[in-house]
Amino acid sequence: MQDRGRLLELALKGLQAERAKIDDEIAELRKQLGGGKSEMNSAQPRKRRKMSAAARKKISEAMKRRHAERRKLAAKKQA
Repeated sequence: MQDRGRLLELALKGLQAERAKIDDEIAELRKQLGGGKSEMNSAQPRKRRKMSAAARKKISEAMKRRHAERRKLAAKKQA
């Protein structure tokens, strides 16, 4: 029984060594594919783009126009 246990321990160590080698190869491939990003870097939140005051105003005016149109249509349907 001790021989079998020893054999299993050696098999486990060999498989763990292979797994470590494969993990290193996977990390290298990901690094090449992702332009050097690692898994840890990809977990960081993205930086938000800043919108200019003029762009915010333009979007605000467009939304106000859309809502006014929807209110007009809703009023016509109720009448």
